[in-house]
Amino acid sequence: MRIAPPTVRSAVVLLLLLSLSASAPSQPAAGRDDARLSRGAELLARGDWMGARSSYLEALDGGSARFTALHRLARVESMLAESGSGEEARTLVASAVEHARAAVGLAPDSAAGHLELAVALGRQALKEGPKTQLSLSREIKSEVDRALAIDPSLGRGWHVLALWNRKLASLNFVERTVAKTVLGGVPKGATMENAVAHLQRAVALEPAYVNHHLELGRTFAQLKRTAEARQELERAAGLTPEAGPLDARYQAEARELLARLKKS
Repeated sequence: MRIAPPTVRSAVVLLLLLSLSASAPSQPAAGRDDARLSRGAELLARGDWMGARSSYLEALDGGSARFTALHRLARVESMLAESGSGEEARTLVASAVEHARAAVGLAPDSAAGHLELAVALGRQALKEGPKTQLSLSREIKSEVDRALAIDPSLGRGWHVLALWNRKLASLNFVERTVAKTVLGGVPKGATMENAVAHLQRAVALEPAYVNHHLELGRTFAQLKRTAEARQELERAAGLTPEAGPLDARYQAEARELLARLKKS
């Protein structure tokens, strides 16, 4: 048997190694996507919303992670829009709606996309006039109903449904007139009793979520059920902030409303 000279053998081995390194990426694409999602969650927990948004935007390129990146991105953008104002907030909430719609289109049988779309549309409605708000209310209800039909354990879903009920049940005369023009009338079934029941369910499902207690306290206050309002607001203010990056803001609102109730 003829043995190749050492220089020839070395060249062959080198070529083989180069070929293998070129064909095998240092980190699988799925691994990169998972790392970006994990990084986004970590940054969000630290309160670095823009950093989390950047990580989720990067993860959109990954096929296996695209749905998760889309609905998480929509949630981050909704939160950024809630804490922002002016044109920047409008741009962020429009982006949240766009990404949530894409998530629903990619996985229509998953509750996460429908929930984030309902939330994003709700944020969008808050930045619009009465006519647009009422126009959006129909889709908000449709999306949150779909999310809860798929997964009834979503506390944030019951929260959205509660606020939908509260908003429509407390429309003033002018808003009711607009509703007749836009929707043919105020949607049936929207009541303050439903708002209370749905928020109580949200609290039962997610007792550490500050905003559930805050909005339940606000709803009780609106109904002049002052003792119950104080109880929920005190709970909101006393929780350890851990369920979301907006907890500190919600607790400040709870303390402010609590102070006003004590003066009344």
